[in-house]
Amino acid sequence: METLASQPVRQPVWILEYETKDISVAIAPYVLQVIYIDNLAGESDELEINIEDRDHRWKNTWAPAKGDRIRLTIGYRGETMLPCGDFQVDEIEYNGPPDTVSIRCLAAGVTESLRTKNSQAFEGMTLRKIAERIAAGHGLTVSGTVPEIRVERVTQNRETDLAFLKRLALAYGYVFSVRGTQLVWHEQERLDQADAVAVVRRTGLAGSYTLRTKSSQVYRGCQVSYFDPKKKKLITHTFKAAGITTGDVLKLTERCESKAQAEIKAKAALRNANGRQVEGTLPLQGDQRLVAGLNVTLEGWGVLDDTFQVLKSRHVMERGGGYRTEIEVSTTSAAKAGMKNLRNEKKFTRGKP
Repeated sequence: METLASQPVRQPVWILEYETKDISVAIAPYVLQVIYIDNLAGESDELEINIEDRDHRWKNTWAPAKGDRIRLTIGYRGETMLPCGDFQVDEIEYNGPPDTVSIRCLAAGVTESLRTKNSQAFEGMTLRKIAERIAAGHGLTVSGTVPEIRVERVTQNRETDLAFLKRLALAYGYVFSVRGTQLVWHEQERLDQADAVAVVRRTGLAGSYTLRTKSSQVYRGCQVSYFDPKKKKLITHTFKAAGITTGDVLKLTERCESKAQAEIKAKAALRNANGRQVEGTLPLQGDQRLVAGLNVTLEGWGVLDDTFQVLKSRHVMERGGGYRTEIEVSTTSAAKAGMKNLRNEKKFTRGKP
């Protein structure tokens, strides 16, 4: 595992393809900044290009149009590059003086229809089938690990398809993001348990950092209640969060259809509630390896030493060759500790655990 510290001088490189044509050399004299934002959960990746426009060509013959396709690759010359994916122009902003143009883009698959509120019900389908149906309606495909968990009924009530899928994924211990024309899914537990790709020490920082701890909303257990149609009674299932002895018990109010589903939802709810006991932002020298979902280890930070997960990475390349990466991180230790399932049926009570 490599340490993120001072490295030999390297030459940052970005490559932009506009409507499949490489325009990197032609526009390089005008580009002030290229910013790529990689999100882990329920959001689109983003791209912003800030351009100098003293001769006003970006308002005339070179004017971009909403919906135009852009592909970005970043990294260092002679090294493995990061393919950031395909984007569509979503917003164009003109400023001045001095005259500048900002071209803001979203992942190519994030259309207006995907961000429009809908209401519909899904019955007798697996989570994968639900994801595939929604994706197909927007000309997208599903990739990654999508659970084959059967759900008898789930309702989307005045939610965008993005928000609905995010809620569904989190409830079952998964995350997804929009990359190009794909809905990419990951199992949260696998992400938590993956090896760290780098060590972060304070000497490797490129600016001021923020790390904050929290004690509120850290739960020692989760109580799930569901109606068993065979036994014709309310069943209460209690889980304990390993390694956490104080705090409240999380009461899960979501619909559960079986004991197995209750177990999955309780584990996911505890991970979502307890998984961010320490979180913050770390500014680093540009590193194309650091994308959302990967883990890094903090060393030499005293009580803050731990494994952290990258929730969002912001890659900024500026005129003159500057390249920096800012990562938003949170601890994964609560999730790694695991959850203890109280499988003794005598523990399934209607009262407090």
